[in-house]
Amino acid sequence: MDVYLIRHTEVAVGRSVAYGQSDVDLADAYDEQRDRLLAHLPTDAAAIFSSPLTRCRRLADDIAGSMAAGSRIETAPGQTALIDAHRPVVVHDDRLKEYHFGDWEMVPWATIDRAALDPWMADFVTVRVPNGENFQDLFDRVSRFWREQILPLAETQPGQPVFIVTHGGVIRALLCLFLDLSLHNAYRINLDYGAVTKLTLTDLSYTIQYINR
Repeated sequence: MDVYLIRHTEVAVGRSVAYGQSDVDLADAYDEQRDRLLAHLPTDAAAIFSSPLTRCRRLADDIAGSMAAGSRIETAPGQTALIDAHRPVVVHDDRLKEYHFGDWEMVPWATIDRAALDPWMADFVTVRVPNGENFQDLFDRVSRFWREQILPLAETQPGQPVFIVTHGGVIRALLCLFLDLSLHNAYRINLDYGAVTKLTLTDLSYTIQYINR
């Protein structure tokens, strides 16, 4: 089974603000980035899972809508036909939300008290943000999602692709799971907005086809 990990498109707030689980607006380039992303995806899927945050919900709905609109196929040189496409149901799962920054949500990084920020930056895997998460918490909930939602599909519908529309932190956590990477190295993986990472799951083994395309 092929699994496509899809990071949401660019948001309207800058990188200087901690906006993990806050609902933020999308940047004006949404349509362009969405269309570029769609070119890397199959035209059908067994399921689409999405973070419930708006920046992922909108993209997931548009991906599903592009399938429902139908696809043109070439029937003969110079001839095409419009075929009906199945629209998968978008399943929203709270476990696919971004890192929860707790008291730091929507606070500029430069204004966060260094006495709290520095220990977290030194060990974000085990040190929790005040009233938020550490990266181990994120990894644990994402791993539960994978075991409970994706692995059963790999057994029942192994020939159909699955899309997961989510956030950079979640995709990095999944890559750590697949590649058995140290969580401390998760943010060494570069992920662009509106980018796709593809993996193939076969007999519970993982093959990474590409990252950040």
